[in-house]
Amino acid sequence: MFAYSFMRLAFAVGILLAIAIPLVGSTAVFKRLSMAGDALAHTSLAGVAIGLAAGTNPLYVAVIACVIAFLIIELIRKKFQKFSELGVAVVLSAGVAIAGIMTSFTTAANFEQYLFGSIVLVGTDELYITIALVAVVVLAYLFFHEQILASIYSEDEAKIQGVKPELINLAHSLLLSLVIAISSKIIGSMVVSSLIVLPVACALQLKRNYLWTILSSIGFSLVSVTSGLVASYYLDLRPGATIVSVNVAILLILLIVGQSLSYAKKRRSLAKRE
Repeated sequence: MFAYSFMRLAFAVGILLAIAIPLVGSTAVFKRLSMAGDALAHTSLAGVAIGLAAGTNPLYVAVIACVIAFLIIELIRKKFQKFSELGVAVVLSAGVAIAGIMTSFTTAANFEQYLFGSIVLVGTDELYITIALVAVVVLAYLFFHEQILASIYSEDEAKIQGVKPELINLAHSLLLSLVIAISSKIIGSMVVSSLIVLPVACALQLKRNYLWTILSSIGFSLVSVTSGLVASYYLDLRPGATIVSVNVAILLILLIVGQSLSYAKKRRSLAKRE
């Protein structure tokens, strides 16, 4: 398998994205914006369609579209605090509508490349872009993890501590938009939103603290990406969909094990009482 250069590139890019996606995804999940990834993925499709129709680089337009979309989500979230999910629904609907309209001016083959993606078709240029992106994301979380945690816990208390949550939210929205836009090109817009949420959902089943949840989510992401690539190679399946399927399977196993342990604990507790 590793005798082929395209598989070596696929594993390199996959491992890098497996580190970056859970980092930005965990913050979105903790802020109750887990569906924002889905909305941004659909918005990236709209940006891709606009870029293809205009004859410009669709990746750049997708990044701009994602940044604007997340800013709109943040604006609506602050405007309607009791209905914070409203912004996600609005952006998702608008992204689907714009993408549907703009596909009338593009060829189906070009658009499908971004719709489903293919990690085994990445080139060295995309590898370098991914390396730069992951470096920025990892450095941002290494140097500002305390500020990020404070803004997640309470924006009001964060301000008292001298943290600027508005700036943190803006930086996170930019990083999340960049990760989704680039990942959509590599693994497909239809699956990138799942990779933002599923590894974090798996990590939450372990019921540990903030740091361990992030590290665990990266671990689950790495396992799903590497095993998904291996399975897709030998079974001749779509890599992106296979990676997501592996992650879903891991989550189901964790849920079943968790429920079984909880049930066994209750049974032991009842037995002691008797």
